[in-house]
Amino acid sequence: MSKYYSIRTKLIAFMLIATTLPLLASISMTFIQTKTALREQAVEENKRLIYQASTNLNNYVDNVARASLAVYNDPNFLRNLAKIPGDYRAVAEVYTTLQTIRAAVPDVFQLYLHSFAANQSTLITNPFPKREERKQAYSGSLHGKTGGDSPDIWVESAHMSHTYGFKAASPDDPARTVITLHRVIKDIPSTERLGVLAIDLNMNTIAAICGRLYDPAKEQIYVVDGQNQIIYQGRSEVNHTDALREETASELNIARSSEGTAQNVAGHFEQDRSMYVYQQLGSTYADWTIVKQIPNETLYARATTLTWNNAMIAIAALVLVIVATLFISIRITGPLKQLMRYMNQIQAGRLHVDIHLSSRDEFGVLARHFRDMMDTVNNLILREYRLEIANKTNQLKALQAQIHPHFLYNTLQSIGTLALQQQGQRAYTLLSSLSKMLRYSMRDQTCVTLREEAEHARLYLELQQERFGDRLEVDLDFAEDTLSVEMPRMTLQPLIENYFKHGADIQPGKGHISLSSRRIDDCWIEIELNNNGPSIPEDKLLDIRGWLHQNHTSTGLATQESDESESIGLRNVMRRLQLNSHPGHSARLEISNREPHGVKITVKLYAGE
Repeated sequence: MSKYYSIRTKLIAFMLIATTLPLLASISMTFIQTKTALREQAVEENKRLIYQASTNLNNYVDNVARASLAVYNDPNFLRNLAKIPGDYRAVAEVYTTLQTIRAAVPDVFQLYLHSFAANQSTLITNPFPKREERKQAYSGSLHGKTGGDSPDIWVESAHMSHTYGFKAASPDDPARTVITLHRVIKDIPSTERLGVLAIDLNMNTIAAICGRLYDPAKEQIYVVDGQNQIIYQGRSEVNHTDALREETASELNIARSSEGTAQNVAGHFEQDRSMYVYQQLGSTYADWTIVKQIPNETLYARATTLTWNNAMIAIAALVLVIVATLFISIRITGPLKQLMRYMNQIQAGRLHVDIHLSSRDEFGVLARHFRDMMDTVNNLILREYRLEIANKTNQLKALQAQIHPHFLYNTLQSIGTLALQQQGQRAYTLLSSLSKMLRYSMRDQTCVTLREEAEHARLYLELQQERFGDRLEVDLDFAEDTLSVEMPRMTLQPLIENYFKHGADIQPGKGHISLSSRRIDDCWIEIELNNNGPSIPEDKLLDIRGWLHQNHTSTGLATQESDESESIGLRNVMRRLQLNSHPGHSARLEISNREPHGVKITVKLYAGE
């Protein structure tokens, strides 16, 4: 008995060591790989979000700049600048133009205009506009930008609002943080300066754009200028003297300088147990950068949770191993006579005899293995008949299962971009097209008409055009007398998809795809697909034509397989065409290169007599 327990102890120790070490290694590797994957995923997701936000901020600043062009769009405005001291009609027209600018731009706090010609300053603010004579513009409105090489328009970073030298409407009216767009008004086409316009903007739009980028409870967002002064930060008010921490600003400067003078500089760096993801606006008027701070405890929260879960599972597994080891060590024997009786019954032909042994010796293990062997033999015999019956159906389903929409990720990303841009109607149209395609691909139907297949191809190309825009031209021309011909479902999409897998991203110019059908004679139709992508190398083209010819000439499906995944779409199409061909009228698939570049694919289908 002592020897029995000694073996059991050794077996438990061996099982614990064999289980614990791999589990600990697996948990450690899982934690490290999960952290790395989460870090990369978070960086990529936040880069996309911040890029979209930078685009929105660029558009916002550009809209303000375009709205300020109203001073040039009004043909009388420049003349009125010289008249406004005593011409009340001119004053009213100037007020009207300024109110137009104010109405065209959201978040306008106030507008300031100074005419150098008339020595007049005007302030448009609530509750009423103000005007007074001044020989010079308010000193803070130009900020030293009056030099000959200075721009005509620029954006001043966040600062506290003021009244441009006018008396405040109310002594209790507090100052607020604003950004200001300045425009020097010139007597175009000459360079003579007629005046200066300043548009003070609230931070509401910037706050709304940035508010979608972060979780206020866990993360922080900043918008900083070229000197790293904070224009906006997510969780608190900004003082006009606030700036990024010196260490963070230094890292940001190093990261930005490493990109040289490139526009829309983006990247990330780690500091103080946080990940910083940044995106430079690249605006002509505003040298701003969006910076998002993600603490490590937020970034790796899922990895920590997963590690704890794995640890709990490991402990449960160890307990299970101990219990299983004890159970196995107790039940490894059995009586030899009972096992022999079972073997004699099997020898007599009773293959389904119930072998049931509860002994704890080695013969019990042998009996169970013998029972499993007999079950396996019986199952193999039964499976051979079932496989023979279901072979053709399973083969077709396997071929169809290999076809999937590779473009799904790009399509969802395009729809997400449209949603962020608030193009709801277009996003709904694309979602409707995608749902029709998915419903079509999941139909439990082997054959469809060319009309249905053509509609599916049109929806697929419509989604691809959303991704590539003007870089892709599509031409569809299906003859009416061919649309009722039946063909295997999901035939055209894999053929079209080859272009986007092998040619669309490296296409030097505008891509073009044409898809047409025509009736050759009373019994056959021809579907032709052309694209102007890269041509197929001659050696690979010869290989493809070789196995296509093998399928055309063989009586069944070709048995030779290829390890090259590039041709799997063509192989699946060819096999399904063969499986669903009319007896004696096998469908054909031909492929060739076009001059000077491109690929032509032709499918010939039997249309009936």
